[in-house]
Amino acid sequence: MSGLYALLCLAAVHLLANQKWLVGLIWHPRFLSFAAGVSFAYVFIDILPTLEIAEPILKETFGFIPYLSHHAYLIALFGVLFFYGLHASKSRTPSERNFWLALFGYAVFNFFVGVSFADSSNPDIQPIPLYTTALAMHYFVNDRNLGQEEPGLYQNRARWGLICALFLGYCVGKFTHIPNSLEALVVSFLAGGVLLNVLRYELPKREKVGFPFFVLGTLLYTAIILQVGGAAAEPAMAS
Repeated sequence: MSGLYALLCLAAVHLLANQKWLVGLIWHPRFLSFAAGVSFAYVFIDILPTLEIAEPILKETFGFIPYLSHHAYLIALFGVLFFYGLHASKSRTPSERNFWLALFGYAVFNFFVGVSFADSSNPDIQPIPLYTTALAMHYFVNDRNLGQEEPGLYQNRARWGLICALFLGYCVGKFTHIPNSLEALVVSFLAGGVLLNVLRYELPKREKVGFPFFVLGTLLYTAIILQVGGAAAEPAMAS
């Protein structure tokens, strides 16, 4: 599966996530809980290790700043505070403005997803089908929430902006080079937003119905990742 095909799959999620016929077909609370479980595992199996990778890059770039020995984690914390502030301020500011601010963060995340898929051999997205599945589950739940908040804005403009951000990132990744320090900085900040989004908005709301399927999604994705990682490590050890 090439990076371009993966982006087409993710773009299809943005296009179809809030279509009424699809919602009626698959948006069962159990499926939502399963998808949230996959997203939850994605945060701990994929997002948090990204912070560990970004840490030495940010230390090298910002090591001159005293007392900031854990740059990636602090930046992720600022990301959590920023995105939480967007949602917490809804009662004081127009909801449409908060919607676009949250969408901007989502679009920047999509941009760097597109950048990462520009190189199909990128180890951060391996195996591509599994990584794409985890992102698609996260996108499904996130897009559904956005579509419920501002259905008109999402359907008419927002989803197209998210799709453009994916392919813009892909083109930039293909034809230019983004400095590692800038990518690490932005990804660490957005990781905090993804973590908050999963913990606050994607956990099953009806625990008695959704919890078993949430656990199933979490454990299944984790088991597959560990199995794939173990299988990849064996040839390396043999060589």
